[in-house]
Amino acid sequence: MLMMAAIVTPMAAQHQIPPDFCITADELQLYNRLNQYRKDNGMTEIPLSKSMSYVAKLHVSDLLYNRPDTGNCNLHSWSAQGDWVECCYGTDVFNSTCMTSKPKEMTTYPGKGYEIAFWESVDARPSVVFDLWSSSPASRDLILNRGIWKDFTWKAFGVGMLEGYAVVWYGAEAEADEGVKICGSNETAGRLIDKVKPKEPVANSQGVRYHLIIASFTDETIAKQQIQQYKARGFKNPTVIKSGDNYRVSLGSYATQEEAVKARKSLGEKYEKAWVMKN
Repeated sequence: MLMMAAIVTPMAAQHQIPPDFCITADELQLYNRLNQYRKDNGMTEIPLSKSMSYVAKLHVSDLLYNRPDTGNCNLHSWSAQGDWVECCYGTDVFNSTCMTSKPKEMTTYPGKGYEIAFWESVDARPSVVFDLWSSSPASRDLILNRGIWKDFTWKAFGVGMLEGYAVVWYGAEAEADEGVKICGSNETAGRLIDKVKPKEPVANSQGVRYHLIIASFTDETIAKQQIQQYKARGFKNPTVIKSGDNYRVSLGSYATQEEAVKARKSLGEKYEKAWVMKN
């Protein structure tokens, strides 16, 4: 008897976007900041896309709860824990369709999507996310259609934020029904609007600090040895901070998240793996 086997490529069905789907005030603020940034640089504004925003919000949820960004897979990856095609995207695993196919795979959006992603160990804030992306050459080029993106014209934008994650999606195909409802409001966001102003966080009054972490060890002795090395490199106040079972090597301690992120950016590419921890 001749036996034949077929390899079946996994397919995901398009989702039905809930009628009460909406974006939060923080997501709206990030959208407005990025659109204003384009406007300040002589670029046109981009309409808000319900499909792109739906994909963005699904992705931050997947990143937070299922953590597909492990090993060689980065923040553009998707887990196997949802109604979508699992995929890994990373430096050593170049799989551009892992990103670009997702809007068309899960929604009625007619084209490809291009994502910028952010993660921090503390809650993502629109101002911090914007400052980081606008200072990154690769992210800035995509936002402003420069470099390899100069021949693209963005006609759809999506945004999603959840705890420490934030992602935005850009597409060159327009969506027939522009705009997304704003959570807790009867308003619909589509282009730049200032009708919903999210509350600014209360000033730090409880002794909370934001530490710039460069390394973690389970052995305190090794962590303390690292302190001496960083002092020799010119860092004035490196310290060891115990966090759970780990000993974190901190290059500096700051009163606000903005100060810590600014300090991280000032270190340059040599210390690009540094991250901010709230303690």
